[in-house]
Amino acid sequence: MITEQLIWFIDGRYFYKNITLDKVIHLANAHKMRVKIIIDAKVKSTQRWYWHTMVGDSSTANEDLAAINKKKQTLLKALEMSAIKAEIIISESTDHIKTINTELAKTNSGLLILEDTPPKQRHGIFQTLTEINAPVLLLSDKVWKEKINAIGAVDPLHENDRPAKIDEHIVEHLKSWEGSLSIEWKLLHCCYISSVLYQYKNKVLSMHQDGLKEFADQFHIKSDQYRLLQGLPEDALKSYINKNHIDILFIGLVNRSMLDKFWVGSTTSNFLYEPPCDLLLIKQ
Repeated sequence: MITEQLIWFIDGRYFYKNITLDKVIHLANAHKMRVKIIIDAKVKSTQRWYWHTMVGDSSTANEDLAAINKKKQTLLKALEMSAIKAEIIISESTDHIKTINTELAKTNSGLLILEDTPPKQRHGIFQTLTEINAPVLLLSDKVWKEKINAIGAVDPLHENDRPAKIDEHIVEHLKSWEGSLSIEWKLLHCCYISSVLYQYKNKVLSMHQDGLKEFADQFHIKSDQYRLLQGLPEDALKSYINKNHIDILFIGLVNRSMLDKFWVGSTTSNFLYEPPCDLLLIKQ
């Protein structure tokens, strides 16, 4: 079991793509528990979110909600056909984080699933991901291979000022997914050497390789299951993902400070803007 609770948050403006539904069903079959689905149906009389995407002409708020309820029934039937039990909540609350965290608090562990959309169309929840009390799985429109191929990005030397526990949790999640979904995975650490330090390149690389090995040994990870990459993480990881057809990147979601609660770390922010694959964002 990858988690005790799967929660799928759906933006009522666009609902979901078929590829997202396929992935949720795949996860739910491995999860073997009821899926909880929250549909954001907030409708403002001065901001018609849904009329052009759902019914094609101007409509009342009640008609908009009726359209969402119809889509809810269609979704339930699709899940039933795959023998997936689900509970669907239609939420008109403006406090999405509170709604989600209230559901997450009902079990010891959870996973929030979001469908990615172009940055300009994204739901407001994307601005407050660090406030969600669970890992967030951001699904792209890329199809998973029959055997999911995943990588975990770690920083065992903590050069980017992130909590050491995040790396440990990335490994824990990779192993949990391996047990539930039989995924193939590898641990990656990126080392960027600036021009100032280039004369010490071999020494710096050796230090990072030793740090990665020590971290891997701590979790009994075999030598062929971790690798050191040279370059900036946003460049080296993307290149590796594209060349090796990676399905999911497990990566840390870092909340630097209370004043910077919307900033989640430069590398993760880069991937969030244009994900090269699906992302599992791990905060704790």
